[in-house]
Amino acid sequence: MPRLGSTLLTLALAGVITLAAYADPVFVGAAVVLVQVLIALAPSAVDPSGHSIRSPHFVAALSGGLVATAITLAPDLLNGADGTSSDVVGATDNGMLAGILPAIAVSLFVALIAQMLRKDGRPNLVPSTAYAVTLGTFAALTAGWIGAAQSLGEAEAVAVGAGGLAAGMLVWLIPIDRWICASAAVLAGAAGGAAVAISVDSTLTWIFGVAVGSAAALFGVLGQVLGRAWARGRSTHASAGWGFPGALSIALAAPLVYVGGQLVGAPGL
Repeated sequence: MPRLGSTLLTLALAGVITLAAYADPVFVGAAVVLVQVLIALAPSAVDPSGHSIRSPHFVAALSGGLVATAITLAPDLLNGADGTSSDVVGATDNGMLAGILPAIAVSLFVALIAQMLRKDGRPNLVPSTAYAVTLGTFAALTAGWIGAAQSLGEAEAVAVGAGGLAAGMLVWLIPIDRWICASAAVLAGAAGGAAVAISVDSTLTWIFGVAVGSAAALFGVLGQVLGRAWARGRSTHASAGWGFPGALSIALAAPLVYVGGQLVGAPGL
């Protein structure tokens, strides 16, 4: 079953992130860096004819992810000289993803430097650069798990998101029509998120679990689909077969879990 490896990887990463959230956000950051490395190891892009496009993307993608992780863990890094501190720093104490835009900027800067260092005439310059920056954006989004652990929902919000994601991924393994399977995966994510929200020792409600769990499952499935389509024809590459799709599911679910953590305490949730 071609989806088995990437799905199991997503489940393992979600479990590690959840356990880390109950320990300390720094450990969540370590797990997030692992996901970012897997994203940065994505196989080279291909052109419409199926030929590889040379794209020095690893350093650009990973540098963007590391910047997002560092700023999310230590928002004071955004402080400038005395009297020039950004007003946004005070808001980052509750897990604000203030590191996303700086991360994308760093990815672009590093990607451009990598292109300048090429000595092959720089064919496919635009798609090559865009590929590296896109991977950097995916890597940066993964920091949402850190933001969720720092939010009002704390580790419990992470557990709900991971529970919904895991339930959806398990259903995604069923060999039936993909549209039906995706719909069932979202429903399973809602049920899984609700079950975790009810079982954890917190004020989270089953409504919160349904909302966050279904969203995490939906974007987890999208990560699997996009990751495999992105690396189509590169199945001999380990990162194409399971590494990149599995990590991308974690990355795309992260912002939804983060938003859920920010909504803890809202009326009806």
